Amino acid sequence: MFVEPWAVHEVSSACLGSLASVSAGGELSDQQVEEWPAQFKDACDVDLYRLDGAEYEKSFKELSKKEGKISGVYAQSFGAVRASAVMPELKRTDGWAIMDAPAPPPGTHATTLMVERSLALEEGLQDIMGCTHSGASVDCRKELHRTLREMGSDTTTPTGLAGGVEEYERMTALLSLSTNMASNKKPLREILTNWPKLSAADQEVIKSGSHAFTRRHGDSQVLPDFVGYMANLCPAYTGWGAGAGSPERNPLGAALSRMHYACSVMPSDEDSAWTLTEAEDAPRLLLLENSHDPVTPPSTARAWGDKYPDADHVEYEYLGHTKAPEKLSEEISAWLAGVSTERTDRS
Repeated sequence: MFVEPWAVHEVSSACLGSLASVSAGGELSDQQVEEWPAQFKDACDVDLYRLDGAEYEKSFKELSKKEGKISGVYAQSFGAVRASAVMPELKRTDGWAIMDAPAPPPGTHATTLMVERSLALEEGLQDIMGCTHSGASVDCRKELHRTLREMGSDTTTPTGLAGGVEEYERMTALLSLSTNMASNKKPLREILTNWPKLSAADQEVIKSGSHAFTRRHGDSQVLPDFVGYMANLCPAYTGWGAGAGSPERNPLGAALSRMHYACSVMPSDEDSAWTLTEAEDAPRLLLLENSHDPVTPPSTARAWGDKYPDADHVEYEYLGHTKAPEKLSEEISAWLAGVSTERTDRS
């Protein structure tokens, strides 16, 4: 129903090249850090690739006129942030909203976003490696953390984690594969078990996973959707550039900080920021909380609950980011049935 702006407006080769220069994983020179913000601003018209709350609301109303009344919105991940823009309209039409594994609410500090995500991922990897089982060795967690720290370390330079392309590639591959841990248990376990003697197959999984996550081709060029990702994610949160912990304490968080470097120097625009609807203007709201989500951990759903205390909650377990809605149909159907009954009683 909604087309991403970056898919409608062609992303120029100059813009792709500019973002590629800080997305390949190599250590940035002082000159790059100084010159890149202006270069990026000149090369990338991020307003073309950004969908703000006002645009989303306008499009939603136009769609409603064409398709008829929209009963509600089912939104996953960052879609929940966007869907918040139409909460008042849904409230006006007696509609509902379901937020499944929602991204952190707008205004969340970027450090919180990256730290919580990285810790949730490490917890998921501990589960895959058997560290959470009752019979696991007491050192299992420490050994896994040591492996992650070594995988992301560049011992040839003093910069530490993700200082080089290979180190950054390994860490972003773990981030990529983790979005569907249920399907990627085997390759994740093999990579973590075999480190540092990785097979050719392991290396290929890492390379393809990293390219999928950072939206990079093998020649280090980025894809247009990575530009769109940055243009839409960065304005929703504050505090980019502060980092997410040291390489020793939080190796995955340090890699996430490196990946989002563009956010810390992207030109700011208050009009593009997403703001949350007041609780009294929210429709009937259901928050779906995945207790094993390595991307948007349960704390993010609880943060939405703090903003909207009247929201209902359903918890589920899935080793990955989001579970297909049809797999949750029983719980969702029961909740929607309750909403329908409430409407009938009011009428």
